[in-house]
Amino acid sequence: MKNYFYIMINTFKKKSLNRILQEIYAKKQIASGFVVEFGAESGSTKNFTNFVNIIDKKNIVYADKIIKEDKEIISEDLEKELSFKDQSFDSVIIFNVLEHVYNIHNAIKEIHRSLKKGGLIIGSTPFTHRIHNAPSDYNRYTEQFLNKIFHEKKFTNVSVEVYGYGPFTAAYVMIFDYTKLIPLLNNFILTFCILSDTFINIFTKTKLKAIYPITICFSAKK
Repeated sequence: MKNYFYIMINTFKKKSLNRILQEIYAKKQIASGFVVEFGAESGSTKNFTNFVNIIDKKNIVYADKIIKEDKEIISEDLEKELSFKDQSFDSVIIFNVLEHVYNIHNAIKEIHRSLKKGGLIIGSTPFTHRIHNAPSDYNRYTEQFLNKIFHEKKFTNVSVEVYGYGPFTAAYVMIFDYTKLIPLLNNFILTFCILSDTFINIFTKTKLKAIYPITICFSAKK
């Protein structure tokens, strides 16, 4: 039940459980040096640079495939070769992006190329989530897949963390778009689902979050 009150406060504000769990993970991470956040824009409260512990927030660049004229953002397509030179930046923050990239192998390879030696990638990708086009939604990745692809692309210190509770909470995530319309009811349903999964976990050999993941977070070094 760790972080229960943080979850309840934010679900009442109509934040998705995926997003809340990602914020909890991000708050435990540290990034330094020249930082690039993919899938973000300057000045947005949704940026994960607002949650990751950034040593120097003056050295942050925001990159995305879709450019908005009124935002400070550079155009980068993870399907192609990035415009950055080899070993250009120290840290990459990439939350809720990889599921929208068709060629994830190219994306991870290009990030590895552009990171300095000892550089860090921090991010996550949802597992239990409705289709959300931005502009396209291609994949859901397992813990095993992410572990394997980061090792294949020559990353070290790979850490993949699964966030979730079990089948009840996974089912809740899929109806959140409707339950959030009534915040008190939404919080009641989520509390029931978390308690139910916690109880079931007592009697199972395999931890339920491993087979009913909600979001999968990761970090790795070059």
